[in-house]
Amino acid sequence: MSKEGFNLIIALLYSVSIAFSEVEIYVFIPLIFLAFVHKAYLLAIFKRLLLLNVFIIFLVLFVLFQDHQEAWQLFLRTNAILLFNLFLFYQSKGYDIVRGCYALKMNKKFVALFYVTISLIEYLFCELKNVKQTMKMRGFSATTSMFTYQTYGNVFALLFIKVIRKAQHIQESMITRGFHGEIYLLQAQKLVMLDYALALLVAMMILLKGLAI
Repeated sequence: MSKEGFNLIIALLYSVSIAFSEVEIYVFIPLIFLAFVHKAYLLAIFKRLLLLNVFIIFLVLFVLFQDHQEAWQLFLRTNAILLFNLFLFYQSKGYDIVRGCYALKMNKKFVALFYVTISLIEYLFCELKNVKQTMKMRGFSATTSMFTYQTYGNVFALLFIKVIRKAQHIQESMITRGFHGEIYLLQAQKLVMLDYALALLVAMMILLKGLAI
């Protein structure tokens, strides 16, 4: 099995195993292991987790008025799942997930659609970055004026048109190359000892949870 497919399975097992049960101390063992493996990116990963918590806190606040214990468990559960997946896919731009789906023999058209969607999102981000740099070079400053709203509206329309044209170009290119519902991806990464260790820790966590029920 490829590393990408393995990561998808491990992420699914970990997430499902704690999604509908109480968070116990051994749930954090795989997280501590991953934190050690990815210690070079710890700060960046926790910054991203903090950003995601902006949305989670609103959800937790709604539950807090009804059940304090459930709100606390919800907070821990969502953060544990998010952190685990951030560790696994932090360096991925989405193509690793596509390779994982491909390795797991998912529907060929779904994999192709997923790949094209990620390509378009990546293209959209690059174009947005270019537009922002151009606006900055021209001395644009955002205010609460009508000019600012019109400028943002024009930027949004420009990006919308660009991404439609890009999608058309991709479609024409794929038809020209004889696309028949399947894309072929480059060779996937191989599993290493750290991946087997992670699988062992997740298996131990699931076993302990099973014994505790």
